[in-house]
Amino acid sequence: DGELGGWSRQVERSAGWDNTMAFAGEDEHAELRKKIKESFQVFDREGRGACDVREVGTIIRSLNIFPTEKQLQRWIHEIEEEEPTGFIVFDKFEALAVRLLTEEAMSHKRNTEDEILMAFQALDVDKKGYLEADELERLITSYGEKFSEEEVKEMIIAAVDPETNKVYYEDYAEMLASE
Repeated sequence: DGELGGWSRQVERSAGWDNTMAFAGEDEHAELRKKIKESFQVFDREGRGACDVREVGTIIRSLNIFPTEKQLQRWIHEIEEEEPTGFIVFDKFEALAVRLLTEEAMSHKRNTEDEILMAFQALDVDKKGYLEADELERLITSYGEKFSEEEVKEMIIAAVDPETNKVYYEDYAEMLASE
């Protein structure tokens, strides 16, 4: 996660984002739009009011919404232009992000550290307190949602202790939950 998560943290820091804000009044709505714009602008490298379609997932995750790849693809399709250019315009992204944050964000909350830890413990059948790097790579490429090679590589780099080539999952779960 050092990697896309790094981008996510950069966006969160630049936007000062905290999705616990209330959405009731005009001030909150204006603040929400400001946070969305600040997050989007990190990826609008040329200041044209558009970003690469491949960045949409990272921007959405920086807003503390964690969709499945299938949900993300559906949302991208929803906001792409009729003739896809490879870019998403801000106005369409903003409308989507406002909707997601006000209606759906609670269903995409980040897993707690305990949930992450329990998942790793279930994988650690020998109860060693760690997984071997190749074992983790095999698990994340064989089960569940499919990740790109780059995403798998980034996860492994973030998770594995380079000295031992092991994933000490208590530390990793804490890191994932705190991001």
